[in-house]
Amino acid sequence: MTPFATVVEQIDRTGLTLVRAHPRADRLHLDMLAGAERVIGQWVADPAEAERVARATARVAPDLVERRGAHLVVHHGGADRRLAPLAQLVDAGAELVVHRPERRAVVRTEPTPCGSVWSKVVRPGRTADLVRRTRAAAAVPGLSAPDVTSWDEESGTIRLTTLPGTPLHDLLPETVAPQTAQGVGRAVRTLHEAAAAAPVGTASHDLASEVDVTRGLLGLARTHAALGAREAAVVEREIAVAAARVVDAGRPAVPALLHRDLHDKQLLVDGDAVGMLDVDTLALGDPALDLGNLLAHLDLRVLQGRTSASTATSVEEGVLAGYGPDARTLAAARGYRALTTARLRALYAFRPGDLPPSA
Repeated sequence: MTPFATVVEQIDRTGLTLVRAHPRADRLHLDMLAGAERVIGQWVADPAEAERVARATARVAPDLVERRGAHLVVHHGGADRRLAPLAQLVDAGAELVVHRPERRAVVRTEPTPCGSVWSKVVRPGRTADLVRRTRAAAAVPGLSAPDVTSWDEESGTIRLTTLPGTPLHDLLPETVAPQTAQGVGRAVRTLHEAAAAAPVGTASHDLASEVDVTRGLLGLARTHAALGAREAAVVEREIAVAAARVVDAGRPAVPALLHRDLHDKQLLVDGDAVGMLDVDTLALGDPALDLGNLLAHLDLRVLQGRTSASTATSVEEGVLAGYGPDARTLAAARGYRALTTARLRALYAFRPGDLPPSA
């Protein structure tokens, strides 16, 4: 496997700048820049597989695929062999917001005076479960979340209602009002208390599952040499210590309906209302997991220079005041916060454009 630092250098030689990579065992999904223009691509370990990917994608989206060297496949204009409708949506004027090649995408269009319409594109056959999760969250009383207006299993497209508001992430550079942070805490609690609304078949996600996810990402960081052996060993120890803290806190009294990927970019503030995005990973589990994940991302924003330590502390205090965790949940959240921090160390090893040079 080509070491990640070498991948970054070789991409740079093609005239592109890597912002972030999403690792898989045999490839990297890439978010890059050509000047100010965003460019999506894949770094495929096996050159023969890279050629197969390029040829198959060209059959779906002619003239929108480019090879740069033996490993790099560039996907222009939403070209994707497994998300076939995506290039058509982009060609019709949709803005490509998220594109993980051959996995999922999000586009935004503005067909009416009422504002944007959001659509997700996933692999055909994977929409039904996502629709169930999305509709379950949207149906929770008192929770503001996007709902599904239409979907098509064959094409893998899902159209969603639009939530008003500003991401909490965009408010962090300024002072965040205490009532706003408290509203975030109340919204999270509202979701957690709606376990009875979970769709039939909703998976449980416990501490062991979260540790597996974190170690899996660390394993990918080792595979691609995004972390050195010493750095990876430090993260491994952090995972063990964090998991022990959660165990010491004890088990939750009842399972909660979890977001599982809750952070400041997933929370929309609209006056006194707080909306919640991307419930793709909805699960049943420990409410401390969501709280720890959110608080660890506040720590990350301080590291990134996105907000001040005092603002992050103020938001944390407001979130906890609005949520009102019991002593056990608060103690477990500290452990999950540390576990998320360990996961973010592995994740951001693949994101050179998302951290300041000194981080």
